[in-house]
Amino acid sequence: MIEDPPSRALLIMAKQPAPGTTKTRLLPVLSPDDAAELSQCFLLDAVDLVRETCATVSGLLGFIAGAPADGAHYFAGIAPDLGFEPQHGADLGERLDHVLSAALARGFEQVVAINADSPDLPAAYLVEAFARLDRSDVDVVLGPTDDGGYYLIGVKGHHPRLVTDVEMSTPHVMSDTLAVSDELGLQVGLLDRWYDVDEPDDLDRLRRSVSQGHPCGRHTERFLDEYSVTYPLTSNEEPPVLDVVVVIPALNEAGNIGLVVTETLQQGVASVVVVDNGSVDTTAEEARAAGAVVVSEMRRGYGQACATGSALAIERGAEVIVYIDGDQSSLPSEIHRLVDPIRAGKADMVLGSRVLGVIERGAMPPHQRFGNRLSSALMNRLYGVTVTDLGPFRAIRTDLFSVLDMQEMTYGWPTEMMVKSANRDAVVLEVPVTWRARREGESKVSGTVRGSILAARHILGVTIRYSKRFSKKS
Repeated sequence: MIEDPPSRALLIMAKQPAPGTTKTRLLPVLSPDDAAELSQCFLLDAVDLVRETCATVSGLLGFIAGAPADGAHYFAGIAPDLGFEPQHGADLGERLDHVLSAALARGFEQVVAINADSPDLPAAYLVEAFARLDRSDVDVVLGPTDDGGYYLIGVKGHHPRLVTDVEMSTPHVMSDTLAVSDELGLQVGLLDRWYDVDEPDDLDRLRRSVSQGHPCGRHTERFLDEYSVTYPLTSNEEPPVLDVVVVIPALNEAGNIGLVVTETLQQGVASVVVVDNGSVDTTAEEARAAGAVVVSEMRRGYGQACATGSALAIERGAEVIVYIDGDQSSLPSEIHRLVDPIRAGKADMVLGSRVLGVIERGAMPPHQRFGNRLSSALMNRLYGVTVTDLGPFRAIRTDLFSVLDMQEMTYGWPTEMMVKSANRDAVVLEVPVTWRARREGESKVSGTVRGSILAARHILGVTIRYSKRFSKKS
């Protein structure tokens, strides 16, 4: 049997470890020698990740894109089964463009490059990247990181501006890359968010994850085990474990809701409550089959569904309630970003800001963006708070929620929650989140201009009404 020649390439952007020049941002908690050793562990685990992915994805070859360019001997020593491509260029953008274009010039139809700074990144993310590139409506795949960059970029054509027109190693790498993609008319597929280990807090996060039994690369896990005594965690006090219940208001979300429930339950939450707001499809059945507690609320209204779900969440002992839509527009894997500040005692309510995060092309049409900017600006002016987004993905302490006396049963519900919390001087934070185009069906808000106008009317009305009704101290 004659096999097809390899058509896909997977590259690790790697730097040869050296004490004093590698992982320098970890030097406050690691010695130069140990930082270099940890960097090598990260690289070895990235090699294992590439091998695992190559065994799963057909027609895939793995490479190390190494720096310095004359480091072929070193990289061959740690991964003789992978190819080597030297990095050339004055900065990271130029080096990344060189290795991507070189692979495309060799005849590979799909090229994916990853970093070597995420030793617990699941191989499933890389498999999904190639699955996205197989789609005719995707030109570029990006895997966003918590620090505003990306852990993965995948292409099937040469688009140098994607990397050379973006200032790398900044908090806005991802947003700038998406802006360039829009200018070039490229369709972007977004993967789930992950994180790099660059700072001491990132290292603590990784160590806590490993200590809780989450999988990590074997080389990094060995390093963490050996150095757990020499380098204690930056914060020895674990934040309290809070019972988190996720509420999902849903109306005709068949084809979406099952996946949202499944992924949400994987985040370690106590339970998921789906409020079926009068669906005429199989939303309730799919949610129940995925493991959700399903309650029917025939009184229509986004706020009404949220209110019913919140009451049930409190009955089930929720200390924190998280609200997420059932259309796959938000990522359940980012729930921890909303809950962690509450667990740490840094916030009473956390808003997921799409503006600060990543908005997939086509996920938020211009009229919705305008309305969101207008509502946020009005909120800032009337209440003296600083918010960039009034999106639906949010988390709130139950003890705060219980005193808000929520009344708005329409799309104004999230705004009422925000303004009443501001009136009570609650600590409200924003964190960046990803916003994707819904996978099935049509959005009730952004899908039509009429829906957007109705939502905007409710949001603006609530913002103005409660600013007049309550004082800042009420």
